[in-house]
Amino acid sequence: MQTQPTDAELGRTLAATVHTGSLSTIGRGGFPFGSVVSHAVDATGRPLLLLSDLAEHTGNLTADPRASLLVAQQDPGDPLALSRVTLVGPVAQPPEDERAAGLEAYRAVHGNAVLSTDHGFRIYRMDVTAVRFVGGFAHMSWVRAQEYAAAAPDPLVPHVARIVEHMNDDHADALVTFCHVYGERPAATAAVMTGVDRYGFTVRTGGETLRLAFPAPADTPDAVRAAMVDLVRGARAT
Repeated sequence: MQTQPTDAELGRTLAATVHTGSLSTIGRGGFPFGSVVSHAVDATGRPLLLLSDLAEHTGNLTADPRASLLVAQQDPGDPLALSRVTLVGPVAQPPEDERAAGLEAYRAVHGNAVLSTDHGFRIYRMDVTAVRFVGGFAHMSWVRAQEYAAAAPDPLVPHVARIVEHMNDDHADALVTFCHVYGERPAATAAVMTGVDRYGFTVRTGGETLRLAFPAPADTPDAVRAAMVDLVRGARAT
């Protein structure tokens, strides 16, 4: 049974939930040219960009479509310890019969911030050919484009903060019990949940971080609640 997200899933989740990134195109003299852009992704994780005809990066892409998009986790702390994903591939306007759907997907994320396509803004799409995921220090890999496209973003992302707050405020004793039984840390006296995803959660205790798995994947807050109840029952039965 899978107990933690793959790098393909982590990359898809990051690209789908962080909506700004650094676009690198090939600019004057063949040198990389970086710019900040807003993006959305389609159903297979391909970045969608609304670019102005007047922008330097748009001219660069017209001359050479090769590009990369770096998307980084937006959390406080050491930026080198945070997750980031670099998507690599050619960027161009989608086929004409796919542009309306691409623009709709972009607008679903950025809403009123979207500028009118009547004023020189057009929808572009990256066809991802390679993916580099970095999950912090000593966690990095190249992800095959097919694996990235097939992976699903973590559906719990919008609920993580609330779940973590609830567990720490109302079930701190259960977290300590989990460390005793499932984390094999019988001396633990306190524990703080630091993250959760569909496969499990992390707790901080005694200066170390433990990864604890759910009995089965939990895709909704209700499923997480049921999983926690099962873990408590299992711990009490030991």
